[in-house]
Amino acid sequence: MIFLIISSSMQFSIVFKFYAVFKSLWMISPSTLNSMISSRYKILQDLRLVEGVWSGEEEVVFRNLWKSKAPSKVLAFSWTLLLDRIPTKVNLMRRHLLAVDDSKRCVFCGLEDETVVHLFLQCRVTSRVWLEVMRWFQFNVITSPNLFFHINGWLGEMHLKKLKRGAWLIWLLAIWVIWKPRNDWIFNNRVKEVDEMVDEVKVLSWQ
Repeated sequence: MIFLIISSSMQFSIVFKFYAVFKSLWMISPSTLNSMISSRYKILQDLRLVEGVWSGEEEVVFRNLWKSKAPSKVLAFSWTLLLDRIPTKVNLMRRHLLAVDDSKRCVFCGLEDETVVHLFLQCRVTSRVWLEVMRWFQFNVITSPNLFFHINGWLGEMHLKKLKRGAWLIWLLAIWVIWKPRNDWIFNNRVKEVDEMVDEVKVLSWQ
């Protein structure tokens, strides 16, 4: 058996190329698109496992990601998010795609640089989204240092398999709902309130 080792920069490029292709294929049936995404994911998964990049906890999250009933575009986004490959301001700066004098501050709070962890977990605005979603779902998760701890803590509250599937879906929808208003604020100068984001999570979870 021959193992192909791909550098992190090449993986970054592959992820974004796949993601760009997926965005142009939303007219394909969800089941077909999900299969296509999953097969590409399996290639990168095997490559990263060969390199020993993932911890056991991370591997469990990635292996279960594609079992979710979330829309394919949400799964594709979640995959790139968990790999820390989405275009946050800090990631754009690292790849020299953001001018040096451009602000790296979080668009929601303006207090910290926009990293994945800050944007989705630590920002005072998005943390309120999580708080309200947890109140709706009737459980609590302590503040987590990264997304993997957060999702594992989230799922750890659920003891039945059916409930875990529901929790997975809501977690994935929540991060998608956080990302969309972030982009809308940057590109269209439209501000969405916390209550509106929470309501959108609820609506999407019932579709």
